[in-house]
Amino acid sequence: MSKYKFGINRDGKKSDWVRIEFPNMSKKQMEHMFKAEKELLKAGVGFDTGFLFSEKRRDWEFDWSLKGAVVKIKKEI
Repeated sequence: MSKYKFGINRDGKKSDWVRIEFPNMSKKQMEHMFKAEKELLKAGVGFDTGFLFSEKRRDWEFDWSLKGAVVKIKKEI
């Protein structure tokens, strides 16, 4: 399951970005993630990505690097 994290700047202030984490991914799942990222790029959507080896985790970061899409977050009360 992926989880959302709202950004915190280095100075501890909240920032306007979202990180989606995909933890504990198998090699096959990771291959699908890379394919999905390539397909999104073909569609004109790009963003920063990352990988944490120790957790086998892929990250997608929707921040200033996001191109071709808009992030809208609806908070449920």
